[in-house]
Amino acid sequence: MSLSWLPWPTRRLHTAVQSKTTWGYVIYRTTYTPDSDVTFPRVVDLLNSYIKHGLYSESTSSQSNTSRQTNPAPYHEIWARHDPIIMDDALQFDGVSADAIQAHFKSWSRTQEKSGFSTDYRMCMILDERSLQGLKDFPPPGEDLDGEKRMHPIQYVTVIETQPDSDDEYDSFMGG
Repeated sequence: MSLSWLPWPTRRLHTAVQSKTTWGYVIYRTTYTPDSDVTFPRVVDLLNSYIKHGLYSESTSSQSNTSRQTNPAPYHEIWARHDPIIMDDALQFDGVSADAIQAHFKSWSRTQEKSGFSTDYRMCMILDERSLQGLKDFPPPGEDLDGEKRMHPIQYVTVIETQPDSDDEYDSFMGG
């Protein structure tokens, strides 16, 4: 089945998941308080719901922009392989700087590659106290805000790119 109708980044991600590759952001937790113990998993779930909503919104958008029916199967296959990696070690990450996270992430990515794991990880997220506080009461995707324009939750998250000069659209699509 030809998937030429899929947008290029989605088609590339679909090809990657066909080889049993998982995808998703590497998410670093850098705050460890009793409140963050409750908030962190909720915020990760919220971010994942926005990622899923974005993916399936693309499917819906593709259907409305073409005269033919868009097959949702590739989107289901992509979502089934979504598996974010959570870096959650208080001894290693509590209160560390973005520079320290970037160094760890680069090292971790190289280790994954040397161990034979296919990795295109080029960016990660940092969930610090500011992120958790900004997102803990954030509405889920699609919730009506009485006409108010909603900010996207990614605006509350620090995203670190290891290859910031890359123009590859795939890089920006949910973690690489």
